[in-house]
Amino acid sequence: MISIENLHHDYLLITQMKIPIKRKVRLLTELFGETENPWRVVGITESALKVFIQNNFNRVPRMGINRAHIINRVKTHTYLIENVYNDADAWWNYYYENDKTILSTSSENMSNTFSRIYDIDEKENYFKSVGFSWSYRKSKEKPFLEQLAKDNGLA
Repeated sequence: MISIENLHHDYLLITQMKIPIKRKVRLLTELFGETENPWRVVGITESALKVFIQNNFNRVPRMGINRAHIINRVKTHTYLIENVYNDADAWWNYYYENDKTILSTSSENMSNTFSRIYDIDEKENYFKSVGFSWSYRKSKEKPFLEQLAKDNGLA
């Protein structure tokens, strides 16, 4: 994994480019893809959990579950480009605090209107990033979802 200092170095280079901000935002998205777990999942909506329940807590094709940024990713990246951080730690902290996602249904994500959100301990690395998608392990995520549903009277 690339160090924060090296990521910051590359971020500074991106901010100096003469290309439009829109392109710089895309480059930042790619750059942050080099981190250990970008777009980390810190919650799941009740509607998304119900989709899992309907599918016996399995991930199935086209189930309509997305990671939704709590704070709009494009706004976060635009801010980082327009407000250049020369301090690597301050830069990283801003990015890290604004990179949280929740699992939601596609319609919730599109409308930015979410049903009840259940917290997920990010230290457990549930639904870890795999490129632009998220992982699902029957040995880890499935028991977690089953217990979450049970604890909240949904299953």
